[in-house]
Amino acid sequence: MKKKLAMLLAVSMFAVAAPALAADGHRAQSHNDQCAKECELLLKDCGQEVDSIQDRIKKLQVMINEKGATTYTKEELKLLNRKLQEANETLRVLNKH
Repeated sequence: MKKKLAMLLAVSMFAVAAPALAADGHRAQSHNDQCAKECELLLKDCGQEVDSIQDRIKKLQVMINEKGATTYTKEELKLLNRKLQEANETLRVLNKH
């Protein structure tokens, strides 16, 4: 499961980098090199530092439901909700395989 998560992270990072590659060759190559280094670091330490998807979902739910508007701004709550949706989607995709 962790390998699938790591691969999903790596693929998504390269998908984000794709438009930048088309825009500017030299700068894009530099960005691509940086992205590759970040991916290597993520994959290297993934097993030691990454929470399980379920743990991440629980943490986000606590942050949203228990702390909510008393702790976070409206924009921060939107971001937390977006992260929660992404984590739930990742869990759904991983459980599908």
